[in-house]
Amino acid sequence: MGVQRVLVFPREAVARDVARELSDAGCRFVAVRADKGERLWNVASLAVYPVPEDGPEHLKPLLQHEKRRLAALARSRGGALLTHVYSSAGGVPAFSRDGLVHEDPTSRIALPYPMPGLRSLPPSAPRWEGLDFGDSGTEIREAVAVAKRMYGTHGAAPQLLEFLMDDAFLEEIEEPGGDTREFLADLVQMANHMPTRDAGSVLIIPYLAELARSQALSPGARTSLLHVLLGFASELDAATARSADWSAMGGRVELRHLTRLRDRAVAEIPSLIPLWDRESDAARYVLVSLATFGPAQTASLLRPHLADIPAPQGTDRADALALAAALLDEDTNAMDMALRQIATWDSALAAQLESPYTPRPQAARAALAACVKRDLPDAVQLP
Repeated sequence: MGVQRVLVFPREAVARDVARELSDAGCRFVAVRADKGERLWNVASLAVYPVPEDGPEHLKPLLQHEKRRLAALARSRGGALLTHVYSSAGGVPAFSRDGLVHEDPTSRIALPYPMPGLRSLPPSAPRWEGLDFGDSGTEIREAVAVAKRMYGTHGAAPQLLEFLMDDAFLEEIEEPGGDTREFLADLVQMANHMPTRDAGSVLIIPYLAELARSQALSPGARTSLLHVLLGFASELDAATARSADWSAMGGRVELRHLTRLRDRAVAEIPSLIPLWDRESDAARYVLVSLATFGPAQTASLLRPHLADIPAPQGTDRADALALAAALLDEDTNAMDMALRQIATWDSALAAQLESPYTPRPQAARAALAACVKRDLPDAVQLP
């Protein structure tokens, strides 16, 4: 299996020193390339590992360990690990010869013995109940009614929602086929693929929030919409935590569109919290994560109710709710403890916490949102 890695450094001499280390470590190809746009130096390498008899998936723990080792190496030299890419199916990808400084076409990195194992996941909490979707015709007609109440006319609606203002669309609803989840998924996908993404996602967030508040929609549909809003709120923190090393070395990170998404989603949070008493436990779980992005007075409303969510001690959900409690309480020590606990079974979070540049509050909110996503059934997660 071939793994492509790119490390980036602010100085050419440092980049070439690291390239020599990677060459000596058994990489098949190593190249040093100038990134003139950023005035940085990239060290690209291809490492090839033999595939275990049990299959390439058994390499995953080793590759996770190697990724963290390379990130630490880059940090120690004032740089950052930019990419670490491989195919789960195995295989050796092509490697550009641009800037090539080392080549050994038959080199393979020997597997250690014993091989590192996967992190042990805690027991799962009980499955959520009551997340069914309702009659698609009824729910989509409600989506149309909400759009018409909010915007009134075709011209006042965001471009993405103009079709909902067309009476001909109501006639199409009566035709067989399709369902609520498909309708909502298509809406979110269209928003994310608008030529100017902000023109889609940011402008329809108030509409999605209003739909989430509608009791005419099923619990499954409302939970799906709340989860979409959580995604919009948490993307900025997730990107900030992922790019901490890169930002620390002066790399540019374009976060304006994520900031606008976050701000618009956060503006809806105070009006979503009152849904607590009438929502399912799964929806409440999403609301808890959303509340960590909202103002302190909103967080204080939910903090006493965390025990209402079923989360047996020792489960992944209990770990996530401990993190939620720390965030809502603004308790830094408790937050650090909860992050370390989740990092014992979440390798991505563990890697982030190894960097002194990772901002803990952002990493915590992003980790909580990731826990919520992991815990929700696929049926209520919109692509």
